[in-house]
This record gives sequence, structure tokens and C-alpha cells, in this order.
Amino acid sequence: MTSTFLAPLVHPGPRAPRRLESVSCATAVERISLEPGRRLVDAIDDELARLGADSAQVELLGGPLARVSYCIPDLCHDGSRAAWYSETHEAVTPATIVGGSASVGRRDGERFMHCHAAWFDAYGQLRGGHVWPDTVVGTTPVEIVLHAFDSVALTSGEDSETLMPVFTPSASRIGSVAGTRRAVMTRVRPGVEIHDAVRKVMGNADMRRASVRGSLGSLVGATLLRDGDPVSVDGPATEVAIAGHMGPDDAHLSVLVMDRHGGVHVGELAECGNLVAVTFELLVEEIES
Repeated sequence: MTSTFLAPLVHPGPRAPRRLESVSCATAVERISLEPGRRLVDAIDDELARLGADSAQVELLGGPLARVSYCIPDLCHDGSRAAWYSETHEAVTPATIVGGSASVGRRDGERFMHCHAAWFDAYGQLRGGHVWPDTVVGTTPVEIVLHAFDSVALTSGEDSETLMPVFTPSASRIGSVAGTRRAVMTRVRPGVEIHDAVRKVMGNADMRRASVRGSLGSLVGATLLRDGDPVSVDGPATEVAIAGHMGPDDAHLSVLVMDRHGGVHVGELAECGNLVAVTFELLVEEIES
């Protein structure tokens, strides 16, 4: 790690004028044990169908994985994009989930997920990265918290600004889930400080206190706090999963960070120095006073 704040990435496409794309909704929140032996995305799909929902944010709490197919962030060596992915890796399994987040929606009409997670592999090494849909639940259940949307569809497609595949929320009445928590689902575009994004979403929705759960994306490096001092993880892009809360007098966003060297970092995000690199899928749920 270094102590240098990193500059925003310069993307190849035209800059979109709207930096936050938000959809107000409600969420149905359930803790669920996913069936062993299934692809992770298929097991989540079954639970969405049971609830009558089409899209969701997911917190990965723990459990074994029989297969982990993943990549880590990388430089774009041909210069066509600001960042890219490494080759696909296969973890030494069985692996044990440390934590993570996933967005679950559709790509080309088919079920798809965007997932960042960390795990211990079969050798006890801490690993992490961008987890592909071929990842499989192990011999016992994986525990998750599912935040299913009552009126949001998440659709993955190529973004004209970054030329990268991203999830974008849209208002939808697909499904019949009964949401009980007032929430906002937001796609955050590049160059926005993540704390600022949370505050802007809360302000627009007139939320005094809110939680951030099942949220993930990429930051330009990541600036963590160590003994009160800011310390930066190397960029140009890091994969992250965050959770926390924000109120009028306090803000705490904890983070799992997977860097382009394969390192995994855990800590508290600093107020400044955490610019979105490519995209961020941000779920903000109101905490009632």
C-alpha cells in the first residue's frame, strides 16, 4: 500500500451527464441458505422465483464453495479501455467464503450476476476477486442475505462511456415481491466519491439514516484508514464489496478490497480518496428512527 490518492480514470467514450442513475423502490430482506451443489447464480435465481422477484442485491455471509471461477482487475494492455480483467483463474477448492456482495439481474434476457467476494482456499490462502457465474456452492449451504426488489430490474449491458459491461437499474413491475424496506438502487458512474454518492442518494430520498448492503463495484484504488491515517491500495481499479451505514453525525463503510495484484484488504473506507473507477451498484435502505 501507498499513501497516494489516485486520480479519476479517463474513459474512451463520451461522458454521460447524469452521474447517478437511481430508482426508488422497496426491498424484501431474507436470510437464506442456498442449496449445496448448485451454481451460486442458479441457487439465487431459485430464491428470487420463490419470492416473486426478478432482481436483487445479495450479501454473501459464509459457507463452502466447490468451485470458484474468478478474475482480478487488470490494466487494459491494448489501450482501448481504462481498465480490464485478468485471465480467468480457478481457486483451489473447497473454499470458504469470507464475505462479498452480488448484483443479480439479467443479461440478454438470461439470469446473470456481478459478484465480488473473498474466500480462504483449500490451502488456507486468502483470495478474492470478480466471481464468475460458473462458481458452485459446496457440500453444505452458503448463507446469504437477499435484498429483493419490488419494482427494479437490473440489466447488464455495455456502457458507452467505459466500454465495459455494467448493471443499470430501471423501474419495473416484473414480479410480485412485497417489499417492506424503503430503498433506492443506484448505478454510480466513474469519478464520483462513494461517500458523496451515498449522501446524495439519501438526500434525494429524504432519508435521515440508511444502511448500505449488498453493494459492489470498482474504485480507483481504495483509500482505507489505518490508525486514523489514509492508506491507498494500488489502482488503477480495485474490486470492492461494501457494507455500512450513514447518518447525520456518523458514517461507517466497511470494505473488502481485491487489488490487481491478487491481494485482499479489509478496512474502513476513508471519506475521501474512493472514486468510482468503472461503475458501482449501490443499494441504500432507510433505517427508521
